[in-house]
Amino acid sequence: MLRLSSRCLCEAVVTPWGVSGPKDAPLKYAKVIEQFGSEPMTEEMMGHFKAAVAHMNGETEMHKFMRRNIAFTHRGLEQAMQEIMNEKKFYLYTGRGPSDKTMHIGHAVPFMLTKYLQDQFDVPLVIQMTDDEKFLFRDLDMDKLQTMTRENIKDILSFGFDLKKTFVFNNLNYMQRLYPNTLRIQRQLTFNKVSSTFGFDNSSNIGKIAFPAIQAAPCLSSSFPVVLPVKSKMKCLIPCAIDQDPFFMLTRDVCPKLKSPKPSLLMTKFLPPLNGVGGKMSSSGESHTQVLLTDDRKTVHKKIKRSFSGGAATLEEFKEKGGDAEIDVAYQYLKHFLEDDAELQELHDGFTSGTIHSGIMKQRAADVVADFLEQLQERRAAITEEDVDFVMSERSILPFN
Repeated sequence: MLRLSSRCLCEAVVTPWGVSGPKDAPLKYAKVIEQFGSEPMTEEMMGHFKAAVAHMNGETEMHKFMRRNIAFTHRGLEQAMQEIMNEKKFYLYTGRGPSDKTMHIGHAVPFMLTKYLQDQFDVPLVIQMTDDEKFLFRDLDMDKLQTMTRENIKDILSFGFDLKKTFVFNNLNYMQRLYPNTLRIQRQLTFNKVSSTFGFDNSSNIGKIAFPAIQAAPCLSSSFPVVLPVKSKMKCLIPCAIDQDPFFMLTRDVCPKLKSPKPSLLMTKFLPPLNGVGGKMSSSGESHTQVLLTDDRKTVHKKIKRSFSGGAATLEEFKEKGGDAEIDVAYQYLKHFLEDDAELQELHDGFTSGTIHSGIMKQRAADVVADFLEQLQERRAAITEEDVDFVMSERSILPFN
């Protein structure tokens, strides 16, 4: 049984609530796959994915996250792609725990992937806002959570989701629909299984112990009788970061007992904080380690200029030995946000050979991130309270009959 509270990955601790490790040692993602028990995105699996995309719209060019192995591991993805090949559809499920601060660019990664999947496969999307989790784990005020949730929903919608095919719900308000399936899942989970998976102990409040079943319930399409009005049980695909895998590992174990399809997962690597590659950017981290979705161009440049570098101690040493792109934060941001593969390769080769120095890498990364944020902020400014009300309203989001 996976005990995340003590799970060490290249001296890094990974849990659903945080990732920490040496700032100059990137996570060994092959080890993550081995210890979590998920499947790597092999060439064969990429072939299935490409075939499904081509079947839908003839596209052959993959998203940069797929091309660059940022979406690096999965559970049961082939079954979701087979649904497409068999002229069936799945629905997407992802989520967010609301916070009192704006989201940061680390949060952007799974939502960018989700947007791509919704567009490519023309499928409905449900987004869970886990305000109850924040109440239980972060001791936040319940009334304040309602306001935070709506503001975070505006942030999420700025990624460009199709509003007609998207339903966003917060657990405090939607629990009546979720509760029957939550109970069914809870009856299949023991205290020992949940506590050994998440590292809970006798001092953990009972809400924490019960919560994993609440995050699991949206994996069952019957949790959405109005939103997903289908006669047969519909398969679910979950785009998320790898740290959320334990929730759905348990869910996949339970689903056969409930005679429901197992959810499939497509999981991403972490975007590192500004101060080093050994963890993930976190809302609970210090402000100088984050690039916020609200940061302007000047602020982005100021922050990334101070980011952890994979360069050498001296210019002479750098010219002789080159830099280490794997621990260079600016390069990692370019890998996530720069669209042009040829330019990315040129920057990588120049940096590792010692011909493109760290200052140039940081300048280019700041420009790319600032461009991304300006487009996001423009869309965010156009989102209204009525848009939030609409995506939170119960109505069918099926784009097909």
